Amino acid sequence: MDVVGELKTGVELVGTVAVCTLAGDLVLDTEEQVRAALDEGLALAPRVLAVDLAGAEMFTSSGLNVLLLTRLATQECGVPVVLIAPSGVVRRVLQVTEAAGLFPVCTGVEEAGRHAPPHGPDA
Repeated sequence: MDVVGELKTGVELVGTVAVCTLAGDLVLDTEEQVRAALDEGLALAPRVLAVDLAGAEMFTSSGLNVLLLTRLATQECGVPVVLIAPSGVVRRVLQVTEAAGLFPVCTGVEEAGRHAPPHGPDA
């Protein structure tokens, strides 16, 4: 896990799910690190991008903006963005900004994988 300022990031591919773990402060000062971690996850060519926010301690509009921009970018390539176990502060910001409905919330990687879009000739 990489540590920058008050943010720890980690990226791993679990099956077809890229899991980006973001722990600490998702604020203006760490915005580029958040973006880099999400970009690294997308570079793994996953079917689902799962953002683990269980360890998020601060979550401001900067963190939300990165998630929203990532969601827009992944819609073009058909990769859903889901949140894994977002902390209370993340849930509160999502509710207040009415963005909660934009991101499915999962309890773990297995559940996140169920959001993979169908593909192939039978899809």
